[in-house]
Amino acid sequence: MRTLFKSTLMLLFMLPMSFFAQQTVSGTVTESGTGLPIPGVNILVQGTSNGTTTDFDGNYSLSGINENDVLVFSYIGFLSQEIPYNGQTNMNIELEESAATLEEVVLIGYGSITHQHGTV
Repeated sequence: MRTLFKSTLMLLFMLPMSFFAQQTVSGTVTESGTGLPIPGVNILVQGTSNGTTTDFDGNYSLSGINENDVLVFSYIGFLSQEIPYNGQTNMNIELEESAATLEEVVLIGYGSITHQHGTV
């Protein structure tokens, strides 16, 4: 009887832990147009500070994710994507280039040039 009570008590303590189990997801982020991997993409669990970035080959791994979390994939020059997490262990993402172009700023140098009349 005592063993049955201890077993039941242990089961009751362990059961809620399974509901809050955190998962790990990994995958590759590529350009949609070329299929090339994108290094340095930010992956963040929305509303938290839990995140990572892709490596040189566009690969990532992120742990501490719960069911129904939203993963945000963002990179300069590409449209951000918000993907709901539903227990997948592998998520390969294709980012599309942003239609908005970045303005280029060209610095030639600094200083001033004076032109004097009558000199060669």
